[in-house]
Amino acid sequence: MPAAAIVTLLIMGGFYFWLFIADDMQPSADSAATKTEDASQAGAQIFFAMTDANLRDRPTTTGSNILGKLPRGSQVTGTIQPGSGSDGGWLELSDGNGFVALINLSQNKPPVLTKSLNDQSWAADGLIDVWATTLPDSDLLDRVREGTKLTLVGTTADNFIEVKLDGGRYGYLADATSILARLGGKPISIGFNPQTCAFAGEIGAEFAKIGAQLQAQWQALEAKDFADETAREKAYAAIEGKSKFVRLRRSFEGLSLTGLAQHYESQSLYFDDPPAKVIEVFRGQGFNIGRDGLFQSTELYAGITATRGEVAAYGKTELGCGV
Repeated sequence: MPAAAIVTLLIMGGFYFWLFIADDMQPSADSAATKTEDASQAGAQIFFAMTDANLRDRPTTTGSNILGKLPRGSQVTGTIQPGSGSDGGWLELSDGNGFVALINLSQNKPPVLTKSLNDQSWAADGLIDVWATTLPDSDLLDRVREGTKLTLVGTTADNFIEVKLDGGRYGYLADATSILARLGGKPISIGFNPQTCAFAGEIGAEFAKIGAQLQAQWQALEAKDFADETAREKAYAAIEGKSKFVRLRRSFEGLSLTGLAQHYESQSLYFDDPPAKVIEVFRGQGFNIGRDGLFQSTELYAGITATRGEVAAYGKTELGCGV
């Protein structure tokens, strides 16, 4: 009887444990799933898209399919995966929606761009600070030297320029207005009178130099002895009516002045900007310019047109004035 009583108590105790205690000691399915998810998120990082980026089904640009687009500024979470050679690494999205190339991502949320600069290349014209963000407490990423090539992405509402850096990084330059005015080189003033085709300031000085050089050529010919009159006429014809071109790299009110020329009876300035933009700037300077690009109320020709033929090597637009 005592043995039977002990066995009975053991059976009852085991039954009670199985009914009320054992379930509490086993991890639930939700708990196990949470732990698995926590483990998978342990190496996850948050990034932001710096440009419209492709979502791909595999971490490679070769042989993969594009699943969709990731708009600029989008926040994504994922784990970094190695790339294939030049790919530079990928982010595998935690939501399973694919892979994004790391070169298109940054750990800082990008500001809204108010104007695109179309990845224009610019050589820094002095020591320039490159910041991590446009915020007042931003970290300094780099201080580039004069001549450093920078890729300009666009301008922000708070007067910064977003730039691409080596290694797929992005940074920001302060005082965008000043930099945009210097993109074409050192600023230059252009004093121009379309009534007389006279240029003042530095431009006038450049034309004066050309004039002095041409005058010296003529004086040298006049002082030279020729075998006969035919040889003299041939030497004069070689320089008569020829244009003298000078290349420049200067900026004027956001325009890029690329050269000037002295022709037989006219002068020209050349710009690396489309005619419409050059006309807009000179109108802003107070000049009366018609829809055809001609300066109004002038006895001489003065106009802004697209370059053609050989002179296109000096710029996209010509401001010409003369007979």
